[in-house]
Amino acid sequence: MKKLFIYISIFFMLLVPVFSQQQPVFEEYFTDHTMRIDYYHTGDSTQEFIAIDKMYKQGAWAGNPNYLIDHLNNGRYYIKVYDIKSGTLIFSKGFDSYFGEYKTTGLAIKGIKRTFHETALIPYPKNKIRFRIEIRDRKNQLHSLFERKIQPDSLEIHRESLTGGVKVFEILKNGPPHHKVDLAIIAEGYTKKETDKLKADLNRIKQIFFQQEPYKRFQDRFNINGVFKPSQQIGCDEPRRLIFKNTSIGSSFNSLGSERYLLTEDNRALRDIAAHVPYDALIIMINSKGDSPLAPCPIRVHSPHVFRIISIFIYSLLP
Repeated sequence: MKKLFIYISIFFMLLVPVFSQQQPVFEEYFTDHTMRIDYYHTGDSTQEFIAIDKMYKQGAWAGNPNYLIDHLNNGRYYIKVYDIKSGTLIFSKGFDSYFGEYKTTGLAIKGIKRTFHETALIPYPKNKIRFRIEIRDRKNQLHSLFERKIQPDSLEIHRESLTGGVKVFEILKNGPPHHKVDLAIIAEGYTKKETDKLKADLNRIKQIFFQQEPYKRFQDRFNINGVFKPSQQIGCDEPRRLIFKNTSIGSSFNSLGSERYLLTEDNRALRDIAAHVPYDALIIMINSKGDSPLAPCPIRVHSPHVFRIISIFIYSLLP
């Protein structure tokens, strides 16, 4: 059943133009840039709050300009963007978040509040918008969790150059990002001396990915880039073994208290590096030789279970 769900999910993602309903006209409401909205998500199992951190104008929009409204109705949360002048819904996307996982943990149920840094990506608006994040209740109904008016020419929006010291390796190029599934593989725990090894690992992951269906038959629908900012040390944190490494995005086992759960909580560093390429999904590739089995996300290149990239990819479809 899990495999069937994964296949159905990617099938719909690849064929969205066929199934799309009435959509706004991209050129009427947006320019071909990305608005990155970083925010803090705070709370426990019963309460949650959102506060804007920073907003950015960044590179080309990776999404399909003909598919701006998400009609699939999936995800614990929903991003919705309205044109202020007309009141028209001009963009929406369902998603899940790290905080959404935390709120189900024992600590959250005990009322211990935590804060996580998250990001919403939307096409860059031409005019003033209402940005809204909605949450589902137990009856699967969406309710407003956060709302903010945003003026696209505001001085609050950062327009500085991207983080330095980042290299991009083009692994697969099948066309412009607007009409392809754009994957960015973020290299974690690789030092500058390991650039050749990194390139080999990226090609290995590509080969494994396209050995699986439905990716194999839809290979021409994908673009893949490797994005590399050298780490000071090889590997990642393994707190239960008292192993801590200085890496580019601070990935660690023991996420949410689960020994085999490998993630990063440094979302800002992750997004700063990823911003060098257009992306629909992020996959973190970790240069780790630890003996823990593969966690749900990201990929460990030395793991014998790396074929589970299928489920990792679906898991990574965040905003």
